[in-house]
Amino acid sequence: MNKTLIALATSLTLLAAGTGTAYAQLGKAASDATDAAQHKIDEKQADSKAKKSGPVGKAVNNVKSGYHKNRAKSSAQKAKQALKDAG
Repeated sequence: MNKTLIALATSLTLLAAGTGTAYAQLGKAASDATDAAQHKIDEKQADSKAKKSGPVGKAVNNVKSGYHKNRAKSSAQKAKQALKDAG
């Protein structure tokens, strides 16, 4: 099983290396877009928890929400830049 996984990983690495940087940039863009979406989900969850919490929980969850909002924005910008670099 391990030999099969190693062979598969090696072949994928060689394939990725052979296809150029455009595919790498597209992969990076997809990864960054996924990160942005996950941060947006986490932001919304923190907002929801803040509404249900007391004063301390509200403050903590508002900070979490702000963090995830900034990270989502940053990841989205990185995804856009990676797409520009690929094209």
